[in-house]
Amino acid sequence: MTTLVRRGLVTAAAFAVVLTSCSTTHAGKGAEQGLVQAQQQGPPPESFTDPDDVNLPLDLKTLTQASTASTITYTVETYEPFKDDQADFSWGIDKNNDGVVDDYVSVEFESKKLEGKFEDPKENDLGKATVTRTGPSSLRVSFSRKLIGTSLYQYRVTALSDLNHNDEEDPGETDVAPDTGFYQHRL
Repeated sequence: MTTLVRRGLVTAAAFAVVLTSCSTTHAGKGAEQGLVQAQQQGPPPESFTDPDDVNLPLDLKTLTQASTASTITYTVETYEPFKDDQADFSWGIDKNNDGVVDDYVSVEFESKKLEGKFEDPKENDLGKATVTRTGPSSLRVSFSRKLIGTSLYQYRVTALSDLNHNDEEDPGETDVAPDTGFYQHRL
């Protein structure tokens, strides 16, 4: 008889816990406090790795892309640390997937600071890009998603190491990722 009473009490206690967790005051309290809110999120960041394949100060290592409802962010990491005045990166953007770059996001050292730009192939400024140094061998650039103007595009990244300091892209001074083709990005 004692065993039956104990089992009955355990069952009653478990049932009470279940009922308490389902009560309207408990559910209403969470809703009143606003604990659950829908948030707009973009796709998760994507990451690509480029091989240690060139003997240049700016040898691309890891590239990431992320997006929110309003911003696209690219991060670049090189195999070796670089100084701000060595930074010269561009993301060639193909908006209509025809294999031709339509616009660029670029990061360069100008006017004694890192500057980001969103520009066309003739270097006409189309919008602002914000640059943040994230480490001794990496940086991040963000720009308005509206500048892309499409939900599916592709891009490639170029790192220019101006070895002869002539402010020109000469043979043997670049690392490109991917080595051929483009990375796809769906917003």
